[in-house]
Amino acid sequence: MTRPPQVPVPDALVSLLDRSPDPFFSLDPHGVFVYANAAAAAMVHLTPADLIGRSLEADFGFAFSPTWLDASRCAQAEQRPVQYDAFNPAFGGWVQVQVVPGASGLGVHIRNVTEQHRTAALQRFTAALTSVQVVDDVVKALMHEATTAAGALTGSLVVPSADGEHLQLLDEVNYPAALRARFERFPLSLDIPVCDAARRRVPVFISGEQFDRAYPDAVGVRGEQTRSLAALPLLLNGTLWGVLSLSFQEERHFDEPERTFLQTLVTLATQALIRVNATVYHQQQAELLGTLNRVNRLVSAELDLGTLVQAVTDASVELTGAAFGAFFYNVVNQRQESYTLYTLSGAPREAFAGFPMPRNTQVFGPTFAGDGVMRVADITQDPRYGHNAPHHGMPEGHLPVRSYLAVPVVSRRGEVLGGLFFGHPEPGVFDDRAEQLALGLATQTAVALDNARLYQQLQDSHTQLEGRVRQRTEELEAQATSLDAFAALTEAVGSETNVRALARQAIAVLRTRFPDDAVGYYAPDGPVWTLREWSDNMDPAVVRSLQAGLPSDTPAITSVLRTRTPVYVDGWDADREQVERSEGFGAVGAFPLVVEGDVLGILSMGRTGTSCWTERDKALFGAVGRSFTLALERAAQTTHMEAQRDALDARSRALEAFALLTRDLTTAGDSLALVRRAQEILMSLLPEGYALYWQPEQARWVSRSQVGQLGDPDLQRAVDAGLLRGHTAPLDRAWQTRQPVFEDTSTQGADTDPDVAPHVRAAAMLPVLVNGAVHGLLGVGVLVQRQWTPMDQAVLETVSRSLGLALEGAESAQALRLRTRDLERSNAELERFAYVASHDLQEPLRTVASFAELIDLRYSAVLDERGRRYLHLVSDGAQRMKTLIDDLLVFSRLGAVHEPQQQVALHDPLREALRGLQAAVEHSGAVVTHDPLPSVNGSPSQLTQLFQNLLGNAIKFRREDVPPEIHVAARREPDGWRLTVQDNGIGFEPQYAERVFQMFQRLHMRQHYAGNGMGLAIVRKIVEHHGGRIWVDTRPGEGSAFHFTLPHQSAQ
Repeated sequence: MTRPPQVPVPDALVSLLDRSPDPFFSLDPHGVFVYANAAAAAMVHLTPADLIGRSLEADFGFAFSPTWLDASRCAQAEQRPVQYDAFNPAFGGWVQVQVVPGASGLGVHIRNVTEQHRTAALQRFTAALTSVQVVDDVVKALMHEATTAAGALTGSLVVPSADGEHLQLLDEVNYPAALRARFERFPLSLDIPVCDAARRRVPVFISGEQFDRAYPDAVGVRGEQTRSLAALPLLLNGTLWGVLSLSFQEERHFDEPERTFLQTLVTLATQALIRVNATVYHQQQAELLGTLNRVNRLVSAELDLGTLVQAVTDASVELTGAAFGAFFYNVVNQRQESYTLYTLSGAPREAFAGFPMPRNTQVFGPTFAGDGVMRVADITQDPRYGHNAPHHGMPEGHLPVRSYLAVPVVSRRGEVLGGLFFGHPEPGVFDDRAEQLALGLATQTAVALDNARLYQQLQDSHTQLEGRVRQRTEELEAQATSLDAFAALTEAVGSETNVRALARQAIAVLRTRFPDDAVGYYAPDGPVWTLREWSDNMDPAVVRSLQAGLPSDTPAITSVLRTRTPVYVDGWDADREQVERSEGFGAVGAFPLVVEGDVLGILSMGRTGTSCWTERDKALFGAVGRSFTLALERAAQTTHMEAQRDALDARSRALEAFALLTRDLTTAGDSLALVRRAQEILMSLLPEGYALYWQPEQARWVSRSQVGQLGDPDLQRAVDAGLLRGHTAPLDRAWQTRQPVFEDTSTQGADTDPDVAPHVRAAAMLPVLVNGAVHGLLGVGVLVQRQWTPMDQAVLETVSRSLGLALEGAESAQALRLRTRDLERSNAELERFAYVASHDLQEPLRTVASFAELIDLRYSAVLDERGRRYLHLVSDGAQRMKTLIDDLLVFSRLGAVHEPQQQVALHDPLREALRGLQAAVEHSGAVVTHDPLPSVNGSPSQLTQLFQNLLGNAIKFRREDVPPEIHVAARREPDGWRLTVQDNGIGFEPQYAERVFQMFQRLHMRQHYAGNGMGLAIVRKIVEHHGGRIWVDTRPGEGSAFHFTLPHQSAQ
């Protein structure tokens, strides 16, 4: 394709460009100014003549946005015009840049479009504000448009705190985490632009060196890149609502149009906030009226006191803005405390359950005395706060309260019925409006309480009449219930086996006949009898005392255990009977639950309404006790059978577990972990006892692992200290004979002092053989009588043999791991040696090449043809040696230097590789094409080397008179990307497909094809370094296809 002839530029056009207010300039292919008009030179405060010959990017990069780099390169590479809009630091506003490529470089036209951008931003902002409903929408729109249109680095909006002494962050754009934390909440008194604008209610614009001089407190506080800042207050009806802050990373002049634009944004946002606040206010008023109407309807219609007061408390919390509220009622509870917490809203009742009732302190007293409303912005700072012991303020764990509002509830007769109390963790929450609402609701509460009291009096009269009827009905129903409960107990006797469930059934039967009496079931716990089940009417303090246990020498228990018959005590005396907290009982009965001659439990009942037992009551209590005893006998038999079944199941599971041990644990590396696991499985097969693993150490036997308790501290100390070899018959015999030793009756004193091991009933000692030698002794001690059956001995011997096999496997695995580690260390040392050696060979080689070149320059004229040929051979050999060393250095660096990986678009290293091969491509006429290439995680330089080696080979090994055609393909696979470099070259025999990737391997003579056999070895090293693999498909005369894989790009 031929270019049109050059047309001379008319002088008039040049004069027009020189006088244009828009910057025009042109650059040569290296980015150097060859023409610039006055407007372009003024951008960097120079004359056109001063600009010519200087580099735009090297000398004036600060005057252009980062977009310039991509746009200019795109225009030059693709030879098409590129246009973009960007914020220009030199203009201090938005510009439209047009880049046009030409044969001799680039032509550039810059037009100031700041006003258009600002107008568009105002239009967008205005449109966005038309539909906002909440303050957050206004804030988001303001932050987005202000930072974007102004070209700000960061932006923030701060608002005054509730105490009026701080500013706190409401929203931000591009704040790093550290800056966000620094300005989350800060004092209004700081001498920084934002606080200055907030205090003086005027915009602040500051830039350059003035910044630190005018605001020294900002040094070290503002963002590191901030060079200029604008702070504009938002005033709603003369009151500070917030401050918009915009920071810039360049010095800004803040001319009048820019200030007007920013103030217009703030004005529009302020108007939107006023409109939104008005809408919210009307909504709140409507909700307020609705809530008050709902409360009024409830007060006039609801007669249930709890429901009514709860509704008023909930409404008060909602209307006053409190975090929680409560109504304390002036009534006396069971603990003789007045002002009981009656209703609570905004917090769980458990939050106050552990605290004492309010008293007439300096804080609560005025409210309970009816002295009027008490409203405090911060109760913790009030002089009346914190004067009363023991807490001197709020108890530990109390909900945090700063804002405090309390209103007395006074009846029509002037009686103080209680108080409404409201709190909030933040100070200054309650205002006059909240106080008036609380007063109105307190009045409604008083009316409601009066009405409820009148209604309650009427209800009490009806209740008394109904109670007499109900009492008689309940007596009849109780008799029927008693019969039903006794029938249920009778049924349970034939089916239930759980002792405590049976106890609950027996207690239920007695409660139907004796509803006011306390019933309990006791079981032995060592030397004491503890309460296990009890009736729900028993006092908690009594329950806790009885759960601690009654000694066996307690008179009532002693009598029951001695006679094995029921005991009935009339005229119960707690001190005489030695049972604490039982003063409330007039009489007590105790029935022994005897099974196979042993007292397994006691059923007891304390009488509260009488001090003596009637024969009829004794008969009923005894009938229930006998039924309970029959059920226990049956449960004992069932439990015994289930225990036998469970023992068999446990043994089967343990044997299965050991089978898993012998199959899987041979890969574990810790021999003692294998030993301990075998001991644990072994002890699951045996009754109560212990397992030890012994090994000799000099003159003593040392325990390496223990499972289970030895049952005696002296025995434990003896084992920990080690046993003397030659004086421990079971251990010595098992070690010497390599045969197991079983003792049905443990030989006392055979290996320890007989006084420390009388409780050991049976013992066994089994040698563990590893590779034909005794590794250790597996010792077992049983604390109950045990006869070692042939099955027991077979299981124990199987344990020791399987443990030996597992230990052999573990030792083999450890040896393999050590060998692998030695090989890896050896490979690493070889790679480091190759790297150092190839690097150190460079210096003498450069000396040879330099002197050969010097001889050629100075003495070639005096050399004959043979001398010049020898000199040529030296130079050529040095050059080939240099190439070989360079390749060897590259290969060794792949193993010795680990370049950090990053996200790489593969078309970039491919382009770099082609740039390095440009001369070879042009000389050979090669055509290189490629599919769309993915992005991967990798090393850019190594991937460039990979493509350069593969493409270089494809160009080098081409067919004669056939231009190379090379295509790079990419295909996604489940575990990564598969890439293929396909050529139409000479190919080679498939039998050499693996050999070509080995170092120094060549398939052709050097005089036919240059090279040293390192290229493909380097390629394989790079692919493996990236976690992939490489292979080749080839046929002689048909070309080659080199395939390699790279993992997917990792999650960012």
